[in-house]
Amino acid sequence: MKYWLWFLGLCLSLFLAAPAMASSDTEELKRMLEELKKEVQELKKENAELRAQVEQIKTSPAAVKAKHSFASKGAYGSTPSGIDFYGYFKIDAVWQDSKAVGDNYVLWVLPGTDANKGDNNFTLNYRHSRFGFDFSKPTDKFRVFGKIEMDFYTRVDEVGGGSYAWNDVHSPVRARRVFAGVEWGTWQLLAGLEWQTISQLYPHLSNFPAGSFMGNMGFRMTQVRLTKIHKLNDDSRLKIQVAAEQPYSFPTSTIGPYDNDPANDAGFPGIEARVAYEGKLNGKPMLLALWGHYSQEEYDTGVGEIDADSYSLGLEYKIPVPLGVKAFILGELWMGRNVDGYYTAGVNQGTRFEYTNGSFSTSGADLGNVVAIDEIDAVGGWIELEVFFTPKLVTHFGYGIDNPDNDDLAGVKGARLQQQMYYANVLYRLTKEFALGAEYMYVETDYHESDGGDGKLNRISGSLYYFF
Repeated sequence: MKYWLWFLGLCLSLFLAAPAMASSDTEELKRMLEELKKEVQELKKENAELRAQVEQIKTSPAAVKAKHSFASKGAYGSTPSGIDFYGYFKIDAVWQDSKAVGDNYVLWVLPGTDANKGDNNFTLNYRHSRFGFDFSKPTDKFRVFGKIEMDFYTRVDEVGGGSYAWNDVHSPVRARRVFAGVEWGTWQLLAGLEWQTISQLYPHLSNFPAGSFMGNMGFRMTQVRLTKIHKLNDDSRLKIQVAAEQPYSFPTSTIGPYDNDPANDAGFPGIEARVAYEGKLNGKPMLLALWGHYSQEEYDTGVGEIDADSYSLGLEYKIPVPLGVKAFILGELWMGRNVDGYYTAGVNQGTRFEYTNGSFSTSGADLGNVVAIDEIDAVGGWIELEVFFTPKLVTHFGYGIDNPDNDDLAGVKGARLQQQMYYANVLYRLTKEFALGAEYMYVETDYHESDGGDGKLNRISGSLYYFF
């Protein structure tokens, strides 16, 4: 009997002690969870500190320099950006046998008068040399980029009876390309001074303007450009570009200061657009593109404000040809209206000004006596054969024509009726950095006989290059 009583007492004791034991286990679990939570928080903190250190290493000047020429300081609250320094030295020796607008380079030939024909000219210059800086800053979602490129073709007008124009010793640098932009995916936004959206191909000439006023339309303008790329397949894509541009002209008596350009008075930017197919033909790159622009000028004349439209439409192409070596046919065809100045067409004649005395000119001097302004139409283009005989030796043979409408130039004394160029050149790289080049160029500019007849020029040049 007493054993049964002892067994019942033991069971009762265990039953009463169970809640206390369970409570003790719960407290222990809570304590362990708190410790684990604390350890996890400490690990998260250490992980965040390590990530910050890694990002600091990635954006440090030493890390950026490993991929680029050098790094920026990271001013105005930014982190360092990668910078690549590039350019080339180009020393030219040039001989030409007739007077032209330009001696270091040619824009057009002067009329074939006795005073101009046979007036030989020889120059040595370095002005085609250039240097630049490419800037790049990638992020997780996009890349920021920029460029500053300079050369030595600054124009200095006569001031106070003296001028240092084209003086080799007094040759300040000139801005060629100055822009910034952002890329994300297949989109790109660019803003600043860059090659125009239209007419992006150019003839390969040692003569610096690369066919300006001789068939190659287009130069550089300040713009805001949006680009979208559509990938068609592994070898081809469609590139669509549209830009708002700031047109401007050469400094003449028409515009006076650079900030008083007739294009500014129009009150809206010019518009450029280009659609290009980039692919391959027989394993070699090829290009077909359509482009055009529209802008407007406003002149303040003696009879009030007169608007002048400017527009163009063009086709450019680059097609490989089967010559047994790497070779291409490339060029462009265009038509336009009022495409002088930095559109570089119409042999620099965009508008015809009529004066109160019944005379005409294309310079626009004395706007107070102008009674009418007519735009000048023009057509033109160029074609080139490019042959790479070896990786070190490349040659170019080409022709170009710029042909303004003669009817639109009626009554203009000294009107340039047409200009053509023929050229052949060779470039040989002794090393990847050092090269020698030579070029022959023939330019013919048509004038009325009453203005002296056609101007003809032979131009021979030799060049030394150091690329870096």
